[in-house]
Amino acid sequence: MKFKFTIWILSLTLSIFSQEKINTTLIDSITLENKIVYEINEQGIYYSINNEFYKKTKDKEFNYTNITLGNLTSVDLYNPLQTVLFYKDFNTIILLDSQLNETHRIDGNKLETIVNFNHIGLAIQNQIWFYDTLSQKIGLYNFNTDSFKFISTPLTSKIIQHATDYNYFYWIDEDNISYTISIFGKIKTLGKLPSYELIQILTEENYIIKKGEQLYLFKKKEDKMYEINISKKSFDKFYYKNGILSIFTPNKVINYKILLP
Repeated sequence: MKFKFTIWILSLTLSIFSQEKINTTLIDSITLENKIVYEINEQGIYYSINNEFYKKTKDKEFNYTNITLGNLTSVDLYNPLQTVLFYKDFNTIILLDSQLNETHRIDGNKLETIVNFNHIGLAIQNQIWFYDTLSQKIGLYNFNTDSFKFISTPLTSKIIQHATDYNYFYWIDEDNISYTISIFGKIKTLGKLPSYELIQILTEENYIIKKGEQLYLFKKKEDKMYEINISKKSFDKFYYKNGILSIFTPNKVINYKILLP
């Protein structure tokens, strides 16, 4: 009996301290040269310099500049054929085509009912996800009909982090609880997340977390952390999309190929 108890304690200890690892393969390293890089994908590299937005392919370089709108707050590249720029200072959303030509401009101050846009993302059927800080509601703006609708009741806690895809808006609140809402307005509470310094929401079940100098994949359904092997231990931020993990240091972007479980 004592022997069995010892084995149980040993196996429990090993399960606590052992951790599965995710291997990565180094692709390349790109010098930033004062660039703010947003994404590198099959379409090219997307970055800004001095508030001018650029797309650089193998053959061409395109750019979009609008000094009248102040600082560029965020860039949504969920669909590279329909880039979404957000200028918070002037409460304005800009949509660009694949060559960075402006196709739509949405000024929240000029709507029939003023909307103070925040937490922007591209949604399905010519719509934009947004959170309105005035009503504290999540909504959808249709940029073809120039109309919008709220799909949530007022949120009771502050949004700290968000992510979007065509059908869902995901967010983490100030209590470190994650949620999602569908385009039909159905809200689902996903639960408490582990502590982190930086986080990227991938799906309602998967999150990449930075703690200290290490990255982890947290799988919520399994309640399990997978350590991600990267050679660079000191970095400012990271970004994952379509099997590519980008690590940002003050002067470089280091790209890894990664296969998530």
